[in-house]
Amino acid sequence: MDVRAGSRPRAGRGQGVRSALRSAFTTALARYCLREGLPHPGFVVLDSPVVTYRKPVGEDVDITSNVVDHFNQDMLTFPGQAIVIENGDPPSSVLSSATTYRFTGPGGGRPGFFPPSPTGEA
Repeated sequence: MDVRAGSRPRAGRGQGVRSALRSAFTTALARYCLREGLPHPGFVVLDSPVVTYRKPVGEDVDITSNVVDHFNQDMLTFPGQAIVIENGDPPSSVLSSATTYRFTGPGGGRPGFFPPSPTGEA
């Protein structure tokens, strides 16, 4: 079984809508488990959940252009820990309310999620 949006399954949607729906399902399941005291590790990791999202044109379901803003605001109220790895910059309201890290690549700043090995080996 998979999530359906309107009359079509998630797989029948574009990459951005599929990713947003997968992220919504993942966080909703985590919220449910945490609220009901069910087993869950207490964190979610989402890789590029809304970077490819574009408002659908001529679709059979009304999805607003505010999906990205609503996603970011919703993640601020996540009851566990949420690690969101995104290529775009979050809105200023998220920057002022969440702990964010900008990965700069090699050559300065923070090169990646994990600190580099002192020996240079992976």
